[in-house]
Amino acid sequence: MAEITAAKVKELRERTGSGMMDCKKALAETGGDMEKAIDYLREKGLAKAAKKAERTASDGRVFYVMSDDGKLGAMIELNSETDFVAKTDEFNDLGNKITAHLFAKEYADVASLLDSKHESGSTINELVTAVIAKLGENIVLKRFARFDAANGKAFCYIHSNYKVGALAELDADKADAMNSPEFAELGHEICMQIAAAAPLYLVPDDVTADVLDREKAVYRQQLLDEGKPADKIEKIIPGKLRKYYETTCLMEQEYIRDSDKKVKDLIAEVGKKLGAKISIRRFERFAIGE
Repeated sequence: MAEITAAKVKELRERTGSGMMDCKKALAETGGDMEKAIDYLREKGLAKAAKKAERTASDGRVFYVMSDDGKLGAMIELNSETDFVAKTDEFNDLGNKITAHLFAKEYADVASLLDSKHESGSTINELVTAVIAKLGENIVLKRFARFDAANGKAFCYIHSNYKVGALAELDADKADAMNSPEFAELGHEICMQIAAAAPLYLVPDDVTADVLDREKAVYRQQLLDEGKPADKIEKIIPGKLRKYYETTCLMEQEYIRDSDKKVKDLIAEVGKKLGAKISIRRFERFAIGE
């Protein structure tokens, strides 16, 4: 039987991140063969990770990557069980790897992204599982967004605690306007607005009929409970809906830096200054725990 030296144990620990006793056992079980010992630990790690995957991952971080020209942006939400793990180098390295992988190619959903092959030769799912085994907590790729802004520019903002992130795509009908500092500043402000005010829709027309019907039903019952006459209720509801739009629709929201101004007013103001029509094409907001 091959001698299990301290140097071999140290090398195996460095290559796998596993504990010293686990490394000693792996080498003993495989006759001191380093590669077989790595496979042994991976197999055991995968078994441990499967059990950990049953646990709830409700903490974590938001990661993003942007191209230098602002044409492409990618953002993911990677969850862990605790903030302690979310701050580790291993967790953050994993998040950055997944985001960079997404940045290079579009995927239909989380499942297809997890099944895709990373440049390291492992699938994204295998990379996640390996970190689960090493850190001892469940880790889940919850969602992602990737904006390829062919005719506009993508912008991103991540809050300082990495718990909230926003990705938005803006465009203008003049190329010079999109290349201006004012346009870049507007994109940053819009992302900060999305992160802070959590809009659900871009404009009122995006609110679906079933959501509106549900809101109206709630308002009717509230007004009836307040003793409002039935013939007055339908006249009051439009005002209630306006308040709803001002809360949930980005363009109708109060600008976070100036309550006298709506987001649509801010966009119009910058557009007028640049002599261009500016539009928000789409946006995503990720917040840990939501």
